[in-house]
Amino acid sequence: MRLFISYARVDQPYCIQIVETLNVHEVWFDHRMHAGQKWWDEILRQLSWCEGFIYLLSPESVKSPYCQKEYAIAQNLGKFIFPVLIQPNTSIPAALQDIQYVDLSNGLEARAVSVLLNSIYMAEREGRMKPPDVQVSRMLLQAPPFDPVTAIPEAAAALDRGEFDRAVFLLKQAQSHGYEPRFINLSAMLEEAESALNQQAYMREVEREYDTIVTLLRQKRTYKVGYEAFLAFHANFPHYDPENLAALCLRALPALEWCDVPAGKVVVEQNRRKTTHRLPAFRISKYPVTNEQYQSFIDAPDGYQDDRWWNYAPHVLQWHHNNPVPLPPAFPGDLHPRSNLTWYEAMAFCRWLGSKTGLPITLPSEVQWIRAAQGDGGRAFPWGRRFDVSRCNTRESGFRSTTPVDCYPGGVSPYGVYDMIGNVWEWCLTWRAIQENGSDGEVGRMVRGGSFVSPQDRSDINSYFILKPVYRYASIGFRPMYTLE
Repeated sequence: MRLFISYARVDQPYCIQIVETLNVHEVWFDHRMHAGQKWWDEILRQLSWCEGFIYLLSPESVKSPYCQKEYAIAQNLGKFIFPVLIQPNTSIPAALQDIQYVDLSNGLEARAVSVLLNSIYMAEREGRMKPPDVQVSRMLLQAPPFDPVTAIPEAAAALDRGEFDRAVFLLKQAQSHGYEPRFINLSAMLEEAESALNQQAYMREVEREYDTIVTLLRQKRTYKVGYEAFLAFHANFPHYDPENLAALCLRALPALEWCDVPAGKVVVEQNRRKTTHRLPAFRISKYPVTNEQYQSFIDAPDGYQDDRWWNYAPHVLQWHHNNPVPLPPAFPGDLHPRSNLTWYEAMAFCRWLGSKTGLPITLPSEVQWIRAAQGDGGRAFPWGRRFDVSRCNTRESGFRSTTPVDCYPGGVSPYGVYDMIGNVWEWCLTWRAIQENGSDGEVGRMVRGGSFVSPQDRSDINSYFILKPVYRYASIGFRPMYTLE
C-alpha cells in the first residue's frame, strides 16, 4: 500500500523507525526540513498519491495546524486512516476518537506492530477508499493562512512554552516568504530554535528507549533482555535514570575497591638468578574477591553462564561446558575470600567485570603481584622483614579457615592492599611449565601469598606454587587488577 505519514518533527527519530518497520509498503514522509508554497504543493501531491494515511499522534502533532490540515485533506480524499499513538500523554483529537488507534507509545512491541500491519493488510484487501468530498477538499487545498509579521512573536512565545517544533516551522515559513525584520536576527533565532528542537527530539528518543527497558525489567521472562539493554543504555546515557534502574541492575556488579600502585621496579629471584622488571602504574583490588562479590557474577543474567567470558581459548570454553555449575564457597560469609575456584573461573570473573566497567581488568602477573605486596625495597612481608602472626591468617593463627578480608589492617602493603600474605593463595596471570609428578611441559599457573593452612616459611612474598589451572582448593582465591596505561 502507498502510505503517507504525518508527524511532528520532534518525533522524527521514532517516525524513521516506524518507516523502517513498514518497509514492505511504499512509504512517504516529509522530512520537515523546508517550508513555503513548493513544500506545500509537494504535500498535496503525496496526499493525492497515497492510499493510506498514518497519523503519528503526539502532543505536538495533534496541535500542529499542518498535521491537522494533512489529516483533514486525507480524510476528505477518502484515504484509509491509521491513527498511531506514539506518546502516552497525548490527548486524542475529537475527530479521531471514533477511530481505533494503534498504540506504539511503549515502543515497537511485536504485538502492537502486528496490529498496525494487520490493519493495513485488511485495508488492502478491502481495496476501496471512500469517494472524495470534492467541495470540501477544494476548500482544504490552500495552506493555512500565514502572516510573517506575527510569526516572530508567535515563534518567541512557542519557544518560551517549549514548543520548539512550532517555533522552527514559523521561523522557516517567515524565511520562505522573504521576511527580513530590520533589527531581529532571524537566522540566529532559527538556529537557537532548531538546536532546542534537536535536543528535545534526542531526549524524547532517550526517554522512549528507557521506558521500553523499564517494561522489560518488570517482566520475569524479559528481565535478562532488559538487564543487558540497560547496561548498554547506561554506558551511553549515564546521567539519565529517573527510576534508578542502576540500583536494580548495577547492584549485580561487585563494588570493588582499588589501590593505586605507582610505577617502579621489582626484583624476582628464580633458580638463584635475579631479574629486574620495571613496571608502569596499575591498580589492584584492595581485597581478595569475596564470596558476595563472586556470587554477583554467578547470579548475573549475563554472568557465569555466558560463554563470552570463557571463549578466549577452545579448551577453556570446553571446560566451562563440562563444568556449568561452580562449586560452593569453601567457607561461608559475605566478606570471606572466594575460594574453591579454578584459574579459569577467576579469569572469567575478570573478563565479565572488565566488560561491565570498560576497564582492562585481568589477574596480576607475578611481578605485579610482588610490586603490590612489597613496594620499594626487599621486604619479605608487606609490613616489613619479619613474620608477625598478628598481621596475617596463616597456620600459626590456628583458625583453620579463612577470615574476613578486612581483618588485618596491620598487615597491609605499602599501598594499602590487604591480605597479600595468608588467608588464601591468589591465582596470578603468569604461567610456567609444570615439571613435577610426570607433568613435564604442561602449562600451569602461579599462585602466591600463602594461605590459612600455610606455615610462615611458605607465606612470604617470594613463596609460590605452579598449579594446573583446573585445580580447585579451599585455600586458593584471587584478586583482579588493571593497568593505567
